Amino acid sequence: MLIPRFLRILSTKCGGKNAVYTSVMVMLMLLCNLRFGQAAGVVSVLVYSVYGILMQPDTIQLILKLPDEAYYIANVIIGWVSPLNQATYHMHNFGYDKLPGLWQSYLIFFSLVVILYFASIRAAKRYQFTFTGTEG
Repeated sequence: MLIPRFLRILSTKCGGKNAVYTSVMVMLMLLCNLRFGQAAGVVSVLVYSVYGILMQPDTIQLILKLPDEAYYIANVIIGWVSPLNQATYHMHNFGYDKLPGLWQSYLIFFSLVVILYFASIRAAKRYQFTFTGTEG
């Protein structure tokens, strides 16, 4: 398993998977600030965080009307679709279930960071910078 140097540094020096989760959140905020304004950037991060908090196995079990015996299915679905659960170690496959492996979570987060980075660069090229207080 080859983890890029960037992710290895984040995982050892900056608090592990939470640093990668936060990197996605920061890049999302940057993109929305550049494209839609400061309020949209704050709202996007709030929605991202609330989505992660609301995505719990109990929620999926209610939505899909799964019986208690199928709670495992809801747990696996949440392990894959919730960014907050991707950022915690207990929601990963350590050889006995169908949850995502650590390398898969790193790949998902790294891909999101790269996509958001290039989208932010593109948005910054179109952004109209205005500087106030420079009139002398």
